[in-house]
Order: sequence, then structure tokens, then C-alpha cells
Amino acid sequence: MNQPLDITNFLAPFQCLAERCEDTCCKGWGMQVDVATRDKYAKDAPELLEAVDTGESEFIMRRDPQTDYCVRFEGGLCGVHRDYGTSFLGDACHFYPRISRQLGNHASMTASLSCPEVTRLALFSEPTVSWQASKTDRLPYSLKDYLPEGLSSEQAWKIHTTCVDFAGNAELSPEQLIACFVSVAASLERQPLASWPDAIAFYLRMAPGRLPTPESQAADPFNLLHMMYGLLGAAKPTARPRLMETLQTIADALHVSYQPEAAAIVLEDDSTTRWMMIEQLWSMNGAPTYAPILRRWVQTQLTMMLFPFAGFGASLSQRAVLLGVRFAITRLALMCAYFTHDASLSAEMIVRIVQSLSRFLDHLADPTLCLRICEETGWVRESRLRALVGDTGQSIPLSASFLTLGVAN
Repeated sequence: MNQPLDITNFLAPFQCLAERCEDTCCKGWGMQVDVATRDKYAKDAPELLEAVDTGESEFIMRRDPQTDYCVRFEGGLCGVHRDYGTSFLGDACHFYPRISRQLGNHASMTASLSCPEVTRLALFSEPTVSWQASKTDRLPYSLKDYLPEGLSSEQAWKIHTTCVDFAGNAELSPEQLIACFVSVAASLERQPLASWPDAIAFYLRMAPGRLPTPESQAADPFNLLHMMYGLLGAAKPTARPRLMETLQTIADALHVSYQPEAAAIVLEDDSTTRWMMIEQLWSMNGAPTYAPILRRWVQTQLTMMLFPFAGFGASLSQRAVLLGVRFAITRLALMCAYFTHDASLSAEMIVRIVQSLSRFLDHLADPTLCLRICEETGWVRESRLRALVGDTGQSIPLSASFLTLGVAN
């Protein structure tokens, strides 16, 4: 097999760091074993069946209950890969952090920012994210086709690449770009699918001038942090030290604390003042400095979503809302770290923040709770979401609209 496909430019130089990785995918995850690989073990290497368990999916690689590492993780390396070769790796282990997509007869491959090395390459190695022609000798056994009925592969791919290219527009801030994609998603949903190939460029071009007035609420940054703690509480328990460090940085910068017993965020007397200071410092210095990083983040997310055809959520509007909320929490984390570390962010700090959030948010099993929170806070409305992502707007009193999950003053 030597199938042509398009890959993102930052994926081309990617190589797994193996024992040098600071947050290995071999720990804390139930890496799926597809049926074909499980059958291969039974036929060609029955001793490997001892490493296969059931859990989050029909078959997964078994983890050591004491360390939470895969039982085949040895000395920083995958023992299956080392001793048996890549043909014995299931799709999940073989391809991660790569993400394969299919649009009819068109295949593409990008990668998730949940991998530290991918985050470095995606955010720092190229001035912009783009697609390039490549070939592969293996695709996943089960590769979902996202081509909607009524479009050709060429039409759908052109729609997607038009969106990715638009997100590289340096004349728009990353915040404006997110607001534009939320607006375009709503517009596309109101149009018949057959019109999308001709409409997409027009909608993108017109979006900056058609955005609703941002409806800001001063509770938003606190609600974003509260959302993350709520999602963590609902997720499968496992150690997440890098993510907890990121969330603690936000809490420290905002002068808030989280009470897990009450599922509540507790504000100090100066919490709102601190947020105003963080916003002011970021708008003066941080935003222009780190706009290229956030712009590449947006482009990478679009490639992962194969926007507008895939991603979390049952509808395009839901997927756009979740994109906006994920951008907002990532931006908030960078802003708070920038404030806490004397108006400076190192490359490694940015990688840790972005990757730790992506490792959790990229792999949520179900977006239902996150969408419910978005509805409760009003973030499903374009005007609210535009303000949430930081695309300008005046704050209203803090007493308005905290999460009903419980916030204490």
C-alpha cells in the first residue's frame, strides 16, 4: 500500500520522542486495540494477549494499576514496538498522535496537540499551518468517511482548505478568527449543502463585518475555570499533574480557589481586580506577541476537526461553540501564566499549557456536559461566545450569570 494523502506541514518532521517525552501517551490512557490487531496477536503472538484487557472500549492495552503505565511500557519505550515491530501495534498506538480523516476518495492526516512534540512543531516550527502532498503505507483499519452526501471529495476538501487558509490571515486577531468561524458555522447550517462550495469563501470574507456586538460578562473567566474542574470531576480518575499545574496557575492568577466538596469556585475580594489587571497587561503586550501562536492553534484545531465536517458535537454549530470554548480556556491559561511570570512566556511553558489542556479536552469521551455548561452560561449565543474568546466588549457586573454548578463568593 502506498496511498497518496495530504498531511499537515508540521506532521512531516514529527518523530516520537519515546523515552525523552515529558508526557507519554503510554500512561493514563486506555489505548484501544482494534479487533484485527487482537486477532493478529491470537494467531502470531499469543503471548501478547496477556497485555490486552477490556475497559473503555472492547479491547485496550492493559495498564499497571500501580503506575498507570501500559504493561508493555519498558524503560521509556513500547515493548511491543521494540520486540515485534510496528505491524503488531494496534491502530491507536501506531498512529497516535496522528489523526486520519477521509472525505470520499481523499485521505488526510494531521496530529493532536495532546502530544508535546506535536505541540512544539505545530506552534513553533512553521509560520502557518498548511497541507502538503504525501504518501502512506498504512491507514487505520476503520476510517470513517466524513464526506456528506451531495458533495464531491474535491468540493469538500476545497471547503476545508479554504477555512484553514483563512485562519492564517494575519490581518485578523486569533479572537476575531474564532468569532468568524462561529458565525460562518451558523450561516452554513442555514444553507443547503450544495451551496457550500460557492458560499464558503463569501461567508468567510464577509464574517468580520457581520459579527454581533459582543455581550461580555465579568464572570466568564471564572466560569471557564469552573467548567474545567467540573469536566475533571466527571472524567475517569487518573493522575493529570501537568493539567492540574495549568489550572492552578489560572487559579493563582485570578486569586480564586476550588472547593471540590461543594463543586464551587471561591473568589477573593480582589479577584475581579486581578482579572482586569490580567486583561490589561495581555492586551498591551501579550496579545500582539503571542497572536501567531494562537493563530496556528486555530489552524491546527481546524485540521483536527476537518472543519466544517467533523469534530465534537452533533451539529456544526455545536462544534463551533466547543471550538470557541476550547480556544477561550487555552487563551485564559496563557494570559494567566503571562501575568504570573512577569509578562513572559517561554516556548516550553506554552507547550506545557497547550498540550496539557489538549490532552484532556481532545479526548473527552462525550461533549454532553460541556455543551450543557455552554447553554447555562449563554456561550451558545454568538454574541456571548464572541466576548468569551476575547474579541472586545465591555464587562457587566460580576453578579450576573455564574454557573449553576455552584459558585461561592
